[in-house]
Amino acid sequence: MLFGERHAPDWVSHLFLGILMVLCLSVGPVADAAAPNILLIYTDDHAQWAVGAYGNQEVHTPNMDRLAAEGMRFNAGFTKPVCSPSRAMLLTGLYSHRVGILDYIPYGNPGYPGTGLPAGTPTIASVLKSAGYATGLVGKWHLGYGEDFYPEKFGFDYAEGYRYVAPGRPRVRMEEVPFLLDGKEVAGFRNDPQHTDILADRAIDFIRKNEAGPFFLYLSIYLPHRPWDAVPEEDRAHYNGVPLTVPEPPAGKSFGSQKMVQETTRTYYANVTCADRNIGRVLQSLDELGIDDNTLVIFIGDNGYCIGQHGLHGKGNATFLHYDEDGSFTRGLGSRPNMFDDNVVVPFVVRWPGVVEPSSTSDALVSTIDILPTLAEVAGAREGAELKVDGHSLVPLLKQEADADWRDAYFDTYDMLYGRRAHMRMIRTDRWKLVLYRDKNEQPLDEGSRHELFDLKNDPGELNNLYGKPTAAAAQRELESRLEKWMRDAEVIPPP
Repeated sequence: MLFGERHAPDWVSHLFLGILMVLCLSVGPVADAAAPNILLIYTDDHAQWAVGAYGNQEVHTPNMDRLAAEGMRFNAGFTKPVCSPSRAMLLTGLYSHRVGILDYIPYGNPGYPGTGLPAGTPTIASVLKSAGYATGLVGKWHLGYGEDFYPEKFGFDYAEGYRYVAPGRPRVRMEEVPFLLDGKEVAGFRNDPQHTDILADRAIDFIRKNEAGPFFLYLSIYLPHRPWDAVPEEDRAHYNGVPLTVPEPPAGKSFGSQKMVQETTRTYYANVTCADRNIGRVLQSLDELGIDDNTLVIFIGDNGYCIGQHGLHGKGNATFLHYDEDGSFTRGLGSRPNMFDDNVVVPFVVRWPGVVEPSSTSDALVSTIDILPTLAEVAGAREGAELKVDGHSLVPLLKQEADADWRDAYFDTYDMLYGRRAHMRMIRTDRWKLVLYRDKNEQPLDEGSRHELFDLKNDPGELNNLYGKPTAAAAQRELESRLEKWMRDAEVIPPP
């Protein structure tokens, strides 16, 4: 089994037998408050540096910025560096290795049979549905293909706009996989410049039909993931001919054409702006219905992105950035598996009127695994109280409680299974990041040059690898010890 190649097949049974060595979640309803509606917005391949509220004055994101101005902006919001594991963590509150999703799930019919969320896995949707919420997904799913893996199997009453392969249909290539829209298969939907507007229309329809509440809507926008030509001209117009600030190539390297790096960034920003404009339309519908004050809104990117940072183009499975003389992207330079902050730290904003102080910020190390326990507490979901998850409720942080006890380190993994292979294990504190590389049998690699240690206080760009350097030896020993312990506790390393 592809996703279980490093682990014994009892990973999933561990989950269902309830013997995961994870933190128990204590959940109760929010005192003296009706359960709010919940709008969870997830953008795709969205770097934190591509949001105005995070300090970029060149990208046009007024609606994302509005959410930050009216809510709490988390500066250290973590996720996986690729799509499917990130979405698994978000919806289940578990590290993705616990549900067998280590890398993105290839498209197909299905691409790899048996690959997706295990049947019966509790999700945000199933937990909130048990608490009386109407539940909907609009947009990207990417947690399995085939009838056993579609969102309706995991607590969603309504689902639109995801890649859908009907039973018995012959296997097709990725670009030929249709989308489900209005109960019909629609070929090529993702390439329509209006596709994000159409998804926003469906999101608004869902909100209007369920305005009496409470509802949970997971608005999973495909942008700014490629293909990048599927946006209207109005969103491109913000950047036509505008000079932008872009990274310089690493020492001794060349991008081939700084002009093309500029153009790539303009196109990326246009996709971000298209997502932002449609987020604004959905927020406006809440305002018009008079339910904005009783709707908790969460906005997160599913993973980050590089356009020149570290000399890369892409995310956790990025390739090296270079353009040929004719301006085309150079293929064949190889990939660079990574867990750089540019790819694992994402925009992460929560607006909760009457609870979250407007324009507040937090440097706490938070993660997408924290969303399910947070929403379970907000909704007072009894089913959520019985779950064992890896995340913690964000409610104490959102309320800025003085005695809020929070993690001082964030741990995670990334296993790149397609193209170049890599098995990375990370510990990240406020100051330090250690990334160790393992082999497919979860044994340490002896190639010390691959391991990475960064002093983020003095090197926030992660440019100077201190692994094996005497000046960082004490920090390295402590981090390695903590990471090894976490790998055993979280069963990344199979028990003896």
